[in-house]
Amino acid sequence: MDKPREPKAGEKMTEADAKAYVDYLYTTLYKAWHEKIHKGLFMTQLREGKLPLPVIRQFFKNWGHFSLEVNGLNAVSYYTHLPFFVRNFDLLGPFCAKIADELISPKAPGHVLVLLQTAEAMRLSRKEMLEDPYLPAARAINDFCHKIFIDGSIVELWGLHVFEESLSHWSGEWYTALTTHYGFTKEQAVYFSTHEEADMDTHQLGEGGEEAMGHGAFNRTVLTRALQDGIEYRAGYTMEYCALTMVDLHAQMKQAALDNPYH
Repeated sequence: MDKPREPKAGEKMTEADAKAYVDYLYTTLYKAWHEKIHKGLFMTQLREGKLPLPVIRQFFKNWGHFSLEVNGLNAVSYYTHLPFFVRNFDLLGPFCAKIADELISPKAPGHVLVLLQTAEAMRLSRKEMLEDPYLPAARAINDFCHKIFIDGSIVELWGLHVFEESLSHWSGEWYTALTTHYGFTKEQAVYFSTHEEADMDTHQLGEGGEEAMGHGAFNRTVLTRALQDGIEYRAGYTMEYCALTMVDLHAQMKQAALDNPYH
């Protein structure tokens, strides 16, 4: 796919140009994800059932800490970017549902419950998952998220969110591998089935029966609208950079697990 013209700070794009640029970002992200994550040693061995369990445990231990913290950052972003969602009021409801989904589904305190359910099957305690320090190389993805969530403009943040859609496909690969090769039941692999659904499909929000839009579709909509609202980003933090850095740091977290199995 040919790269569209790079948006300039201070510009407001037309709807057509915004959609074209968002399509380009997602195509570029998926290409990088396929090369660095899907075809990487970690995921290749996982799909084949050859990835040692201590490597899986180390990765999930670090991923759990990241997952909890990034969900907290999502809640912070509600306040930070509230003016945009007030101007684009039709997006405020789905935005609230996206944040709430992480915190109340299947019930409060949210996705952390299914995280711990899968962790238990890996013989990882709540303390190991949520309190023990990260490996430094694995923590980098959270530090980058913290930088963009706290300091970044809305197009920087939703450039970063482009990465989230790939987690649906990634979660599906995990779920299949764990239930096919590692003896996990569907209930034990629930963290990955939950995220395969949440990141792509409309799904039930908590126990009240309300529906939440798939995170991937919502993120595409917000970024397209934000490009029309007015573009602002800092030097060195283009939307493409924010998206692709997430792939690089995700791959780095996997390499850290390969290098430091957790027995």
